Amino acid sequence: MDKHFQAVAATYKIAAKLSHQQEIMRLYRHALRNIVSWSESRDVFNETATKIRAEFNANKHWPVDSAQTRTLIKDAQQRLFDATHPDPVIQAYMPGGSLFMRNPAPPLEALFPDGIPEGISRRRLNIDMSNVPDDQEYGEPVLVDPANKKYFIGK
Repeated sequence: MDKHFQAVAATYKIAAKLSHQQEIMRLYRHALRNIVSWSESRDVFNETATKIRAEFNANKHWPVDSAQTRTLIKDAQQRLFDATHPDPVIQAYMPGGSLFMRNPAPPLEALFPDGIPEGISRRRLNIDMSNVPDDQEYGEPVLVDPANKKYFIGK
């Protein structure tokens, strides 16, 4: 990633301090997403996810601000980094997926030049498949990094 891309990406990234609960939840979610990339079947995924959940529950009793908790979080982050799949599973409609930006729907104005009839859905989607609010003309600005199969939504 060159310095120009990093400068643009930095405008889309919001560096916020996470609470302990948010940090643990993100770590757990990333661990589960990593398992999906390594699992060849749902049975393997369920078995491994159960082990990870048991490990999180076993360390739940530590105080939030203790040195032991910080050590456990750093160790878990390092283990997750070491176990990260080199080519993670990507949802088909996300950047890097096989259906990303393929055959987008034509604008309703092109389909109905005389006016859009009642009952036709005007639902619009962001790149992450979340709905664009009706009071917004467009979705949030999005920066897509196809080389790393990631995207950043500016809010």
